[in-house]
Order: sequence, then C-alpha cells, then structure tokens
Amino acid sequence: MKKAIVFILTVLLTSSVFANPKTEVKNLLKQHNKAMQEHNIERVKTFYSDDYISSDGFDITDMEDMLKKTYSSYKDIKYKTKITSMTVNDNWALVQMTDKSKAKVYPNNDKKYKDKAGYLDGKSVYNVYLTKDKNEWKIVYDEILAEETSLRYGIAKKIDMELNTPVFIKNGGDYDLSLKMKKPDNVIALGSISREEITYPVKDYTEKFRKIPESGDLERLVKANDKNLGEYAIASVGFSTVSVNQEATKARIQIVGMAYLMKRINMEKIPPKHIKKEALVENKK
Repeated sequence: MKKAIVFILTVLLTSSVFANPKTEVKNLLKQHNKAMQEHNIERVKTFYSDDYISSDGFDITDMEDMLKKTYSSYKDIKYKTKITSMTVNDNWALVQMTDKSKAKVYPNNDKKYKDKAGYLDGKSVYNVYLTKDKNEWKIVYDEILAEETSLRYGIAKKIDMELNTPVFIKNGGDYDLSLKMKKPDNVIALGSISREEITYPVKDYTEKFRKIPESGDLERLVKANDKNLGEYAIASVGFSTVSVNQEATKARIQIVGMAYLMKRINMEKIPPKHIKKEALVENKK
C-alpha cells in the first residue's frame, strides 16, 4: 500500500511539474540551445512556428541559411544563453534572454596555426515570443534589443577598442559613429567606420580606410536609412609595423593585427499582427 501511495504521489508531482507553463517554456528553450550547440539546424527549426518572423523581417528559411553560413565560417562556435525574465500565460509567453558566443578562426581552417587564430566574441540581449498550439510551444517572433560582435587577430586581441554608437536612430536622420582605442607606439593603424542596413542577403558595402591618429580616435558622421530598418555600425582596423634594412634602402611592412567590430543600432518597430498586444503590455509591467 505504501509503495502504491508513493507511486501515485510521484506521478501527480511529475504531472504537475510538466504541466507548469513556465517549466515547459524553460525546457523548450533549453533544448533549443542544445540543438544550437550541436549545430543541428534541422532540430533547431522544429522549435519555430511556420509563421515565425523576426523583428528584422527574417523568416525560417532566412534563419536556416544564416545558421549554415555561421557554422561553416565558425566551426567551433559555442553559445551560452541565460533567461533574465519571463512572462507566461496559458498560451502565450514572452522571454527576455542574453546570449554570449565564442569561436576561434584558424587560417585556412588549419589548427596548427594556433598563434595566428582569430577570436570571435559576441553578446546580445533579445526577446522571444512563443505561442502554444496543440499542446506544443513554438517560437513565433523575436527581437534583438542589443548586439555586439568582435573578431580580432594578432596584436588586436590585446588592444582596448570601443565602437561608440547611439542606442536608437531616427529614420533617415544623421548620427555619429566613433572608434576609440589605446593605440600602441610604433604601430601604424588604418581604420574604417561604416554603417549598413540589416537586411538579408547582406549587401556589399565599400570601406574607406584612413590613418588613425596617435590619439587612437576615429569618427564619422553617417546618414541612417529611410526604410525604418535597424542598422549595424562596423569598424575595421588593420595594424602594421615598418622596418628598414641596415642600408636604409628597403622598407618592410608587416601586418601584425586586424580587428572587426560590429554593433547594432535599433529603430522603433511595430510587431507583426500575429503578436498579441496583451503580451507586449504584460512585458512593460
């Protein structure tokens, strides 16, 4: 009899745990992260609704293509996600999360050149919206609130650099971008600052490099797009040294480091119609 009671209580407790909407959502996001870690794109897709759309207008096909390119370029990329807040109703959930990504990039994908490896670091803050249909939770919408990524090679891995941007920009308005760094002595630094609209496929943009002064500061005034699209601010920096032979007849220029910094800048957005207003109001409380 005691064994039967213990068994019944265990079943009831287990059922109540799995029936808890917050637990269900947490478990789904945990499995989603696991699939991302394993680079299992087909598994990742199963967590999304057929109606999924991102705040940037990307659908499930775009996301699949972006993941393929990411995993191809950064074969050992790892993600670390954390839930910072959660609002769950019976059939709707809104979760705010943070994400950190890291990877090493080897020349020609050959790990024997460990000293020449580049280091990718990324971090982001974003909201994920989920709906429950037929007893199954699915991601229907997400929006990135903040995002920064850097890729550094050589001495750039040891140099403090900061890309400064506004938090929000006005549609079609002007805004300032600046790069600040502690430039080493006896090193020449060439840099470029630009902006690009967040679209997919990614459009090509032209970089115009100029010498970074000894102060280490580089600034540029740019104009935002007039399509109400978010943008990325991008800074590219190359570091080189110059040496001459004893006869001072030949100069040798050697590239000793490179860095790419990217930072997201948002515009005000209106969520798609299939995102319930109640979920947005609940998030503001």
